[in-house]
Amino acid sequence: MRFFFFSSTILSAGLSFTSAYAEITPEEAWAAYETMMTSTGMEVTADVSREGDTLVVRDMVYGMELGSGDMKVSSTSTAPEIRFQERAGGTVATWFASPITSIATTPLSPEIGDGMIETRSVMTIDGETLIEGDTDDMMFSFEEMTVSMVQEPAYYEEMLIQPGGEMTVGGIAGTYSLANSGVEISSEFDVTVAALTYDMVMDDPEGSVQFQMLMQDISVDGLYSAPIMDEAGSFADVFGAATLTMTSNSSESGFTMDMVLPDVGPISVTGSSQHGGTNISLASGLIDYEASADALEISVSGAVIPFGEQTVSIASLSSNLMLPLSASDADQPFNYGVGIEELVLPDFVWMMADPSGQLPHDPVYLRLAIAGTVQSGIDLFDIEALAALDGPGAEVPLSVKTVAIPELYLSLAGASIDGVGEGYFMGDQSITAGGLPPFAGKLNLDIRGIQTLLGTLASTGMLPPEQLMSAQMMLGVIARPGSEEDQLVSEIEITEDGTVLTNGQPLPF
Repeated sequence: MRFFFFSSTILSAGLSFTSAYAEITPEEAWAAYETMMTSTGMEVTADVSREGDTLVVRDMVYGMELGSGDMKVSSTSTAPEIRFQERAGGTVATWFASPITSIATTPLSPEIGDGMIETRSVMTIDGETLIEGDTDDMMFSFEEMTVSMVQEPAYYEEMLIQPGGEMTVGGIAGTYSLANSGVEISSEFDVTVAALTYDMVMDDPEGSVQFQMLMQDISVDGLYSAPIMDEAGSFADVFGAATLTMTSNSSESGFTMDMVLPDVGPISVTGSSQHGGTNISLASGLIDYEASADALEISVSGAVIPFGEQTVSIASLSSNLMLPLSASDADQPFNYGVGIEELVLPDFVWMMADPSGQLPHDPVYLRLAIAGTVQSGIDLFDIEALAALDGPGAEVPLSVKTVAIPELYLSLAGASIDGVGEGYFMGDQSITAGGLPPFAGKLNLDIRGIQTLLGTLASTGMLPPEQLMSAQMMLGVIARPGSEEDQLVSEIEITEDGTVLTNGQPLPF
């Protein structure tokens, strides 16, 4: 449902979003906007009339439904009045004269109860958009707009299901194009936002939470295209054939979260970053998502926190995910990655792990990348099909074909492990009930500093002698000395007949 709200917000704000263009009339501007709505799978109704130089659209209702019966998910928004006014030079100005009310309904989780839960929000758009061009190629421009939204809390039998919140997006400026080729609708957008704030308060018998967030100097740009539907199409019809590339960046951001928990008392969490960014692309049934943040710092304080406050800092945090959204008999690619650079742990953690202060307190580094191919029978646009996967005895129609580890790196307390690997599954049938199909592959590891780390842990008493001996014996089985001091190398292989080899030799057990 968050996606529905986001789509509705962008579409609504884009209206209230330059150059030798032909003249355009208010009627043509409204028709183009209506086409934009239906091209994203929404149904639109409205009362339209002319009042002098202005086309007035009243009681516009737009929304979308997914699934059916008990699994129906819907989102409906009502805009009481939108105005399209003729301006000089053959342009049209448009604005929302009243707030927009949105209602979303979703099924309750089975653990909570039967039936549906309804959530309501009210969005206010302050500012106007200038539209110019012709019916097949329009440009929307806007500046100093403000969009605010109030989300009402949602309850089920006095149980809080979704807390209320308020969001304000201020200082919005930019452009948004709309081109209609007759077959598809496409747009290019370039938007900046001065600041985004979000406030949420949750009071519950189990405790209370107050959350505040601020993002500054946001920029969003990208391209979007989708086929034109003769009538409101399904979510899968529209977004399964859509393409999207979007990049966003922000400067200084931060949040605070104040909690009061039973038997714990007040706890405060604060966080900040100096830069954040995302890249999203959608094409050919694949979604690719990347996110990063720099100079993160998170602090936790409260009576139960040692020394009153503890802080963790990270120089850089990144993640990426690519996965298929549509079902296909063909193999489709996927990947996942996470990166943590210069994670500085609080002194209290080192005091617990290394009370004698003999371990290197170096920052932690972690990089992991996984890629491969899958054969997927899951259509993530099909709500009913997804719901069926929760049923008793349901099997997920997904099989992994190949797996690769382009990068595996961990550096902690003076030791590090660096590795790469690849492999493949042979068939779809598992050898044992509930197990995985037969697998063949290879993993190469470069391990440094581990012997020194084990020796230090043993000398401080943190690693008992019997555990030290077991660890050294295991290393002796899977690894051999490398060419450099305190280096071990290992090649672990699983052959097609199920034999496990380490450095070319079968395991001795």
